Amino acid sequence: MMIWVALGVLLGAVAGGAAYAALRGFQFYRDLKRGGAALTSEVDRVSAASLRIDRQLMKAEAATGRLTNATARLAISWARLEVQCAAVHQAHARMRRVFWFVPGI
Repeated sequence: MMIWVALGVLLGAVAGGAAYAALRGFQFYRDLKRGGAALTSEVDRVSAASLRIDRQLMKAEAATGRLTNATARLAISWARLEVQCAAVHQAHARMRRVFWFVPGI
């Protein structure tokens, strides 16, 4: 009789252990699926962010070219302005020498 009780306890322990292992395995599978979905969504988010960054870099490169051209045009305009200001100052100085007797010139 004692053997049957021990055999029953053994079978109960094996069945309980198998059930526990099956439940833990199923929970692990669900966590793995959930984690995989989260990983996929994060990879998609990072991919979208990298595409936005790539587009912004392309725009920045185009803007750099335009900025270089604008800087060159500005330097030319600044040189022309300096020449014109020098001409105006020179003309003003000549007018002051010629019309030294007129106040305000």
